[in-house]
Amino acid sequence: QSCHGGTTPEAKLAYINKKRLGAGTVVMIGDGVNDAAALAAASVGIAVQGGAEASLAAADIYISRSGLSPILQLIDAGPRTLRTIHTILAVSLVYNIIAGTLAMTGTIHPMIAAAMMPLSSLSVLTVAVRSRPWRTLAESSQATSAQANLQRANGEPAQRELLRSIPCP
Repeated sequence: QSCHGGTTPEAKLAYINKKRLGAGTVVMIGDGVNDAAALAAASVGIAVQGGAEASLAAADIYISRSGLSPILQLIDAGPRTLRTIHTILAVSLVYNIIAGTLAMTGTIHPMIAAAMMPLSSLSVLTVAVRSRPWRTLAESSQATSAQANLQRANGEPAQRELLRSIPCP
């Protein structure tokens, strides 16, 4: 994990390309025209509020709120989103195996099995809606109580402290 600022657009692009060859996944956060090429080259480009149109077009994600908390929320939501996807796949697989087996063995009429298919979709939607991967940092099950207390007590400065843990020249 590293952070670099105050560099030219060409240096940003070269750095992103170098890191992608070695590390694989690279995240770039930017807001200006000079960030557009690096945002497009990064594995995940994040444009922030107030950014130039070029950076918004080049980014994969646009954060529409100001401050650092949306970036922390985005980072925090990633693992929960993956867990939700895995849960949905498991629920869907189990549901379809059971319903398909019952239909093929003649235990239930094929029309009943066909009528059950929308229930499979409803169960997937229910799991997706209930998972709520986009919570605030304080609501997050992964946030420590210390992080939540810092956020409540100090607001934005506490979030800056959390991001400062990533070395940035």
